[in-house]
Amino acid sequence: MPMKYTHIIWDWNGTLLDDIGASLASVNDMLAARGEPPMGKERYKECIGTPIIRFYEQAFDLEKEDYPSLLAEYNAGYMKHLESCGLTEGAEHAIEFFAAAGLHQAIVSSSNNAQLCENARRFGVYEKFEAVLGAADFMADSKIDRARKYLTGSGAEKGRVLVVGDLEHDAEMAAEIGADCVLLTSGHEHPERLARSGAVIFDKIEELISFVQD
Repeated sequence: MPMKYTHIIWDWNGTLLDDIGASLASVNDMLAARGEPPMGKERYKECIGTPIIRFYEQAFDLEKEDYPSLLAEYNAGYMKHLESCGLTEGAEHAIEFFAAAGLHQAIVSSSNNAQLCENARRFGVYEKFEAVLGAADFMADSKIDRARKYLTGSGAEKGRVLVVGDLEHDAEMAAEIGADCVLLTSGHEHPERLARSGAVIFDKIEELISFVQD
């Protein structure tokens, strides 16, 4: 069946992987260790953003904390809590559907590349993508350059690329590379912030299937 797009660039955390519980649990472990009250999910979604230092500026006192040490502490807790997480409902079906339709799919993430690849394998989807592109470190900075580099070598035509994510930064990335964008409210960022991005907003990943069909 005809499709609007030939290429889909997926975000990982909060988009394909339902890991907001692991992230919030790790943050709250860190706050508890400092005698601070826990952060609720709504507040977490209001604070999260790219680069990730913006989040830590709101959640912790960076004048008293070593930022790289905070990142390491968070990541250790995140990996512990990730054991209770899984793929976003409908994600595996969507990946399989688009693969069967002949679409090229890639993951472009702000996560550390080694950890990203490990987790994609853990959840059984690594082999479904022609590229899995994470960051060289744990700073969770912009992923625009990686997306652009992927598209340069992919043969994608203008107007035939879709970015699927859960952050305003995914919409920014899509605009930079000339792609359309869908953002999911089920991920890490607050829906009210997503609505300001100009992207198409869906609550469930299953909605992508009819959206992508021409």
